[in-house]
Amino acid sequence: MQKLFHFDCPREHYQADACVIACYDFRFEAQVRKFLRRQGVEAYDQVKIPGSVKAIAKPDRDSDRDLVAGMVLTSIKLHGTRRLMLFAHNECGAYGGAPAETIIADLGAAAQYFTSLDPTLRVDPYFCDFDGVYAL
Repeated sequence: MQKLFHFDCPREHYQADACVIACYDFRFEAQVRKFLRRQGVEAYDQVKIPGSVKAIAKPDRDSDRDLVAGMVLTSIKLHGTRRLMLFAHNECGAYGGAPAETIIADLGAAAQYFTSLDPTLRVDPYFCDFDGVYAL
């Protein structure tokens, strides 16, 4: 095996400041990262999927919801996560041209789902538009 890149990664186990669910749309990547830093969220477990909360609110298959919920529960179990941050965005391709109101409604439904799954978990839903991040 040939080493191609050197990087010193910390070996210590960490506690996650949050578990973050976001769409994998690159246009919002920098916006979400900067927002997390400004919120003091340094160590986080990241779940990136097309449509982000759509997999919870309106999954194409029940297994989609189960997969995402399992990732969040694993973050809680392995990294002591007590905060879930949900990010959905305007003009999401996974929604096929649906208006922002539809995506925002699904963001609220996903937040309610996770609150019912673990009432002690802090769930923060955010909507990303092309000019910033908005709290639901």
